[in-house]
Amino acid sequence: MGEVQAAAERVKPHIRRTPALATDLDPRLVLKAECFQVTGSFKARGAFNAVLKLPAGTAGVVTASSGNHAQAVALAARTAGLKALILIPEGANPTKVAATKALGAEVVSDGITFANRDQKLEEAVAESGYTLIHPYDDWDVIHGQGTGALELLEDAPDLDLVAVPVGGGGQLSGWAIAIKATRPDVRVIGVEPAAADDAFRSFQSGTLQRLDAPPDTIADGVKTLSIGRRNFETLIQNRLMDDIVTVTEAEIEQALLTAWLRCKLALEPTGALSLAAFLAGNLPEANRIGLLLSGGNADPGLVARLLQ
Repeated sequence: MGEVQAAAERVKPHIRRTPALATDLDPRLVLKAECFQVTGSFKARGAFNAVLKLPAGTAGVVTASSGNHAQAVALAARTAGLKALILIPEGANPTKVAATKALGAEVVSDGITFANRDQKLEEAVAESGYTLIHPYDDWDVIHGQGTGALELLEDAPDLDLVAVPVGGGGQLSGWAIAIKATRPDVRVIGVEPAAADDAFRSFQSGTLQRLDAPPDTIADGVKTLSIGRRNFETLIQNRLMDDIVTVTEAEIEQALLTAWLRCKLALEPTGALSLAAFLAGNLPEANRIGLLLSGGNADPGLVARLLQ
């Protein structure tokens, strides 16, 4: 917990304290709107914490990402005066790719897929000599992500339950560490697409599960094949996550529309996962529920199709 508190002080000058919003959807809800965060998602928290802890003389940083972590690392590296090499899979959200390049990072996509990006990342680290900033399986990243939970607990101290999207598990791990150290009575629930249910199956079996192929989901921010080793240790071995639920693609689409049209929040599909779980009735009953809306870097074409 001390590492999360230290991270909060470290990243404070570089990120925004995002609001905890009430909503007409249900008086029990509090929405933690990380769509208003620097670079449009929660990822800035972990990226800045990791980059700012690097020793003097670091040549540069390298990572792989479908887009949100890419933008966050690019900005953190530029702020610290470091070069950034980012591997983004072919076919990724073009808006995220363009934003990453605009922040000064070198982006490599040719030959990079969701299936081979971990292998390609290892190769890039070896060839570049840059320091790896892993998108989720990194303690500095995890502790940085947990800073958002500290804010929410300060702004809404009466919460009984918090729902958090899960892909690789970095965000959920940080939030679980912060919440269970501060308010152990608050239930922490992970939310994952049913089409990408490796974390759900890992939780159910108690063993680390891996998808056979990249999942077919519109939630492009959670297309990882498995959660990381540190994330498995935190969430499942140490039982800091109370439960995990899944949502269908139709439920994600409906949540996205609800966010845009009723909440007036420009979320991306991954950012709407916790809202999808609530709207579908998949979350346990609670008097006060915090929903982490993790990002707003939506593909305009996808949103236009859903709004038609």
